[in-house]
Amino acid sequence: MATDASDDLLGGGDDLLQQSAPASTAAVVGIEQPFHGTGSAVDWAVTTTIVIAIAMIVGALASLGLERRTSRSQILGAARLLGLFACPLFLFPVSNFATFETSKRVEFCATCHSAMDPYVNDMRSRDSRTLAARHFANRYIQDNQCFACHADYGLFGEAKAKVRGLRHLYYWISGARTALGAEQIRHYGPYQNGLCLTCHAGSKRFLEAKNGVHRDIAQELATDDPATGKPVRACMQCHGPAHVSLEQWKLRGASAPVIDE
Repeated sequence: MATDASDDLLGGGDDLLQQSAPASTAAVVGIEQPFHGTGSAVDWAVTTTIVIAIAMIVGALASLGLERRTSRSQILGAARLLGLFACPLFLFPVSNFATFETSKRVEFCATCHSAMDPYVNDMRSRDSRTLAARHFANRYIQDNQCFACHADYGLFGEAKAKVRGLRHLYYWISGARTALGAEQIRHYGPYQNGLCLTCHAGSKRFLEAKNGVHRDIAQELATDDPATGKPVRACMQCHGPAHVSLEQWKLRGASAPVIDE
């Protein structure tokens, strides 16, 4: 009887795996981490920002040098126009895009070490069973995992997240206890189910889980209590905790192995 090719590849295709196994373990290690391509819009924006900034400096220095060596106003005017008007005109939107997109990355969130280390390292841990860690380990969210779950979706969702980021910066500069890792960070208000449903709603696994329990409580999941603003039935009631608590992290001794992204 013919065997389905998918069974060979995904089920018990031991012979195929043995035949294709590399002689060196170096090739195997290469797929232990996510592949990151180059040439994305963010990469281009960062590179362009650097090039324009260099052009501005060169233009400014050239205008100073030309002012001492020549009296030709046209050349001086062109150099000043380049350094003081044309370059900044292009730099502003490109650099803002680069900054905005780069600040979505997990590495950016992790730069506030004392405040974010417990949550980022737990998320990257192979042993943790928190919701964030399971999403990260199984690649449910491909990139920008922190931002994907903490930026309310909608027209002003990302803008609100950035405003909150400025507030976090203030806490960091002012030496707040949460920024120093001495006090538990709390979420701003109730966590909205919409952030979860944006990815999960409609998926086969979600709809068929536990004999279709999500279908049975769909109205409760999609509705907020007008008195409190909280979901009638929060996803976290069944699927939490989202993150390790600061107390749990200290008890653990920060010894969990970490997945380098």
